[in-house]
Amino acid sequence: MNYRLFGCKKFIRLSSEQADRTLTEREDRFLSRHREVCVDCRKAEVTTSCALNMLRMATLEPEEAPMFEDRVIRKLKVQQVRESLNYWSPALVGAGIACGVIFVTLHLASVPIQTKRAILHAGQAKREAPSRIEPKLEIDRVPVLR
Repeated sequence: MNYRLFGCKKFIRLSSEQADRTLTEREDRFLSRHREVCVDCRKAEVTTSCALNMLRMATLEPEEAPMFEDRVIRKLKVQQVRESLNYWSPALVGAGIACGVIFVTLHLASVPIQTKRAILHAGQAKREAPSRIEPKLEIDRVPVLR
């Protein structure tokens, strides 16, 4: 019977299930027979077991756990600060100043310039500054000194 053609997928499945549950006698016999015949599956099983052992050794030790907790607590505090008004207040003040500048600019742009235009000989218009309004003197109301 050729285990390589028909049993490699089953071998891989059973060898990974072996870590999770107890295999039946029939499944154990299949694994041992296939392991003797198939070099590729034997290498794959050794590689998988080495990788699992390395993962088990890389787990966090109890001494390292407080460092993890400190990092989580620090991230939570940073998130709380970012959500608070103190974090955003400089940006809000800057936005308020920018809005004020835009409002003043738009207001000044909407006010018309009061100028007089005089027609020159060549047909060109000339801008003149608005004339000053001088008070009118009423001669009738001037008191007479005697």
